[in-house]
Amino acid sequence: MPKAIFSIWWDDTLGPMVGRAYPEEEELKGEDALVIFMGHGVNQEAQLGYTKMKKGLIVSYLEAPNCIAILLHEDDDPLVVERNLVRLVSEINFNADNWDNEIKHAYERLEELLQETRGKELLSDLGVQRMVKDMIDGRLTAIKPKHVMRGVIRYPAAADYLGQDVEEVTRKLKDLDNEGIIVPKTFGRRIECTQCGSSEVKVNLLCPKCEASDMHKVYTAYCPHCNEQFHTVVADDLSEVLCQHCKTAIRVDELAVIAVEPLCNKCGTASDEPRVSLSCNMCGKNMKGIDLLGGTGLAYYPKHPSK
Repeated sequence: MPKAIFSIWWDDTLGPMVGRAYPEEEELKGEDALVIFMGHGVNQEAQLGYTKMKKGLIVSYLEAPNCIAILLHEDDDPLVVERNLVRLVSEINFNADNWDNEIKHAYERLEELLQETRGKELLSDLGVQRMVKDMIDGRLTAIKPKHVMRGVIRYPAAADYLGQDVEEVTRKLKDLDNEGIIVPKTFGRRIECTQCGSSEVKVNLLCPKCEASDMHKVYTAYCPHCNEQFHTVVADDLSEVLCQHCKTAIRVDELAVIAVEPLCNKCGTASDEPRVSLSCNMCGKNMKGIDLLGGTGLAYYPKHPSK
């Protein structure tokens, strides 16, 4: 279980502000909060941040202007904490009147989530049980990814009042519109397939020479065992690769990738500028400019603005 949880936020005038901590004996200074915010990028563009401090590693989640930071013990797995921090944030009420109780509850809830996603607790989930059994019995041979970009619409100003669930905020705004309390007006552009209306996009890489989609990746990677760089071709269904220098096996999910160059498996062309094709993830339509720019965003305004 992590050492502590902190609430901090960014004030446009005063900069980083330190809120509550739990356990209370763990303290965070203003300069510490600044370093944590810097871990989210110069413009606070990164949602998740990692900060190495004297007191330990901190994993943080930024939902501007609010930030929740978790101080880890040395033996805590930061990736496990990160995944459960993302789950936790959706349950935190950033507008709570009593933050002493809210931050204490968040710490206790994080402990519950960490327990629920480990060992016997994880395997007690019926869905997990069915999936693992189907994999063992051969009914589910592999769980393969489908790489999809999704155009997500956020309303940060409304989230300050309605909570951090992006989809629920949008639903509530539409409810208010339906009741005639607020008025929608056009605002900006959004991705929208003209055939089915989906905002989910699949990115396809094609060979610039023969336009084949069977592309492997040539990685320039770093070996943590001998500290040398090496090249390796990464095709599907690999679990590990060998360093060309020390011949040590490295798991593919632990590869430190320095550079990537796609390699066409059909004609052998290697290029760092493959042709990019976008298609709708729902209906398969090849997306054109109108699909990427034709959708209309909506902003909401009061029906009877004050004069």
